[in-house]
Amino acid sequence: MIRVTLDLTCSICDHDQFHLPVRADERQQVRCANCTAFKCYSADLEKAMIALSRDRKRRSGQGQANAA
Repeated sequence: MIRVTLDLTCSICDHDQFHLPVRADERQQVRCANCTAFKCYSADLEKAMIALSRDRKRRSGQGQANAA
């Protein structure tokens, strides 16, 4: 597990640091680093991050097209 700060907060203690699984043999759950509350599954977090990245790229592309 690695401890990371995310742009999320724990619904139990409002902490913004989480433990993420690194190896395949670890439980694939994202948990609060402070109170260990379950936040989500790592696959769901990955999907959300990919969607956000795609959305940001799309917006930045539109901004460049409007500037031209």
